[in-house]
Amino acid sequence: MTNQILQNIRRLRISKEISQEAIANSLKMTQSSYAKLERGQIKLSLERYLLISIFFGVEKSILLQEKFQI
Repeated sequence: MTNQILQNIRRLRISKEISQEAIANSLKMTQSSYAKLERGQIKLSLERYLLISIFFGVEKSILLQEKFQI
């Protein structure tokens, strides 16, 4: 499930042409740490999950969907 969420976050970020650095700054983390988060090398906390959904302006449940539509 977590991998699906991370894939959805990455797809959404790319579709909106937003850099990893921009999201990382809003999460108060470095770009390299955010890249590790997207790759699943760092666990996605509930707090960061909520902040990412707010950043993109999407419902939290949308990022959970297996067939995520951008």
